[in-house]
Amino acid sequence: MLPRLTSSVFFCLLLSTFIFFSAPCSVAAAKQKKEKKPKQERLATLYKNARMAIKNQGGQDAALNALLGALSRPELSNKQRANIYYTAALLEESLNGVENKKAYLKQPYDTARFFNKLAGMYSQLRLCDSIDHIPDAKGKVHVRMQKKTQALRLKHRRNIFGGGKYFLSKRDYVSAYPFFDLYCTYKTDGKRQETDSLYHQAVLWATLSSFLCENYNGTIKHIDNAIANTNPNNAIILQEYKVRSFAKLENDSAWVSALKQGVQDYPQHDYFFVQLADWYHEHRNFTEERELADMLISNTGGKAIHYYAKSNSFLAEERYDESIAYADSAITLQPDFSDAYYNKGIAYLNMAVVAQENSCKDVRDPQYLIDKQNTQDLYLKARPCMEMVRKLEPENESRWASPLYRIYLHLNLGDEFNEIDHLLNPPK
Repeated sequence: MLPRLTSSVFFCLLLSTFIFFSAPCSVAAAKQKKEKKPKQERLATLYKNARMAIKNQGGQDAALNALLGALSRPELSNKQRANIYYTAALLEESLNGVENKKAYLKQPYDTARFFNKLAGMYSQLRLCDSIDHIPDAKGKVHVRMQKKTQALRLKHRRNIFGGGKYFLSKRDYVSAYPFFDLYCTYKTDGKRQETDSLYHQAVLWATLSSFLCENYNGTIKHIDNAIANTNPNNAIILQEYKVRSFAKLENDSAWVSALKQGVQDYPQHDYFFVQLADWYHEHRNFTEERELADMLISNTGGKAIHYYAKSNSFLAEERYDESIAYADSAITLQPDFSDAYYNKGIAYLNMAVVAQENSCKDVRDPQYLIDKQNTQDLYLKARPCMEMVRKLEPENESRWASPLYRIYLHLNLGDEFNEIDHLLNPPK
């Protein structure tokens, strides 16, 4: 027989059962309450807050962050996104206005912030335009915001130029470049070409500031327009910057093309010729190297460096007589041209080595003395050339010491040989 339950025992069992079954429900409800997402503010509210911030000249940063945060909403249309960016641009403009008002009232203000807010405004307008130009499902573009974004840009364009100048005066080229870039990028608006007396300065400074802060893509973006809008002396330097920028970007084909353009447009400026001739030489394109030199000789009347390049190409092909002839032409135009003397000396020295190797070895043969004298004559011709190299480059022993050692040895010049021997092999 089961024991009977008293009323108090039954109540305790009932209570424990209620707790056992009801506890999970309470946890689930609490979890559901915790996971409930906060209600998003309606776009209309965000726009209202933005307008109030602009009107009251306060709270723009908070309104701006809230608006841009709404861009993550997947339900937004492209039109709504474009409007958000445009309103964000107005907030950036308002922040600029706050600093401008301080300046007007002769209160302390942040000059960098004044200009940077305008740059931020331009960035928001660019994003607005990019969204505004996205085609619809049928592939058609319905531009709605273009007139408004253009008008807002033009309103502050001169201050964008001023921002570039401000940072340029501080030698802050990294900060200066974006302002000049913006000014030049929006040079035209729609179909109307704006008459702009500042553009030639802006595009030049965009090029220079980008080059000086090693933003070589920025340099390439503007440099052709900078060359077209400056004087010939500046244009030569800018063409050099173009060549150097392509070299830094490791764009070999564009680098060579820029060099060729430099040779064609500025034949009197040796930088382009020297770089291109060296490139031809390095790649053993000796015919092209000589054709390049001949073109400049024809166009400019010829410089020592042009004849030297021809001498150098013939020396590399072991065409020694021709190398010597063009080295002499270079020396005639430039008597202190060390490289030309070096080419001439090495050519004679190599000819002497070849002659010695091919000479008659039979001392009883009459040809023996003829070949020996011919070899000696070549060493004798090499000697003054290499001694001139030594005179012009006394510190560059690695260039003339070994050739002179060989020359003095074969000419049996004891004192001269001993001096060079001590230079090459100093006593310990």
